[in-house]
Amino acid sequence: MPTRRVFLYGLPTAALSVYGYTYHIEPRWLEDTQTEIVTGRKLPRPLRILHLSDLHAAAIVPISFLEEAFRRGLAMRPDIVCLTGDFVTTDNDFDPVRYEAALRMLSSACPTFAVAGNHDGGVWAAQSGWFPTSTYIRQMVARGGVRVLHNEATEVEVHGQRFSLVGVGDWWSDELRAPLAFGAVRDPSIPAIVLNHNPDGKADCYRYAWDLMLCGHTHGGQVMVPFYGPPVVPILDKRYAAGLNAFERRWIYTTRGVGNILGFRANCRPEISLLIVR
Repeated sequence: MPTRRVFLYGLPTAALSVYGYTYHIEPRWLEDTQTEIVTGRKLPRPLRILHLSDLHAAAIVPISFLEEAFRRGLAMRPDIVCLTGDFVTTDNDFDPVRYEAALRMLSSACPTFAVAGNHDGGVWAAQSGWFPTSTYIRQMVARGGVRVLHNEATEVEVHGQRFSLVGVGDWWSDELRAPLAFGAVRDPSIPAIVLNHNPDGKADCYRYAWDLMLCGHTHGGQVMVPFYGPPVVPILDKRYAAGLNAFERRWIYTTRGVGNILGFRANCRPEISLLIVR
């Protein structure tokens, strides 16, 4: 039987092991996920969407790690790529030139679309001491060849099938303008996919016609306590913290994201999401 002394001496070792795992292993341990989604309006053939979010480029989330995530995502053979915001954490902890080059890895391989998140600019970011609007980050992302949809919509054709992509501004940033975004939909009879950083923004989009909403923002909680779940999730409606969840005969997929805040993850690995929409 272990003695009390052995037990006490073992505590620092255990603490260091937990620290090493949560700060140095899990945040870099990318997980590829694949989810099939059946929408209310049929597509002639399955649509493969690479959904990435919360890249959070910073010293603790280097561009080289994002490049690895992009390569792995493209290896899953997506038809399109959707990026749902929080490209950065602050306004000065990333290399915009290298970031643009990394984004071109995606945009040169297949059509790539994006919306901004709360860290990318707006009311929340301004209160935190950086970007008063998302304009700078949206322009940087666009220079990477990515089509940024800021309260606007576009019609996309893949393998002869048409669908609408609707991108809304971030809810926390007070930039979500649903009437403007959905007013740009040209053909309401075809399937519509919404890019919306914060799943709480679904309330603003409720009365419009759409089939699937892609979100991020939550990081899946970033920490999952066994038998309890995430102790902190930065949304009001905790039902949409992670994964695929129904919303009034529609679907919302919230990815756990690629990057992180403060450099750690626990039982909540960074996610590369491939969605197969049928």
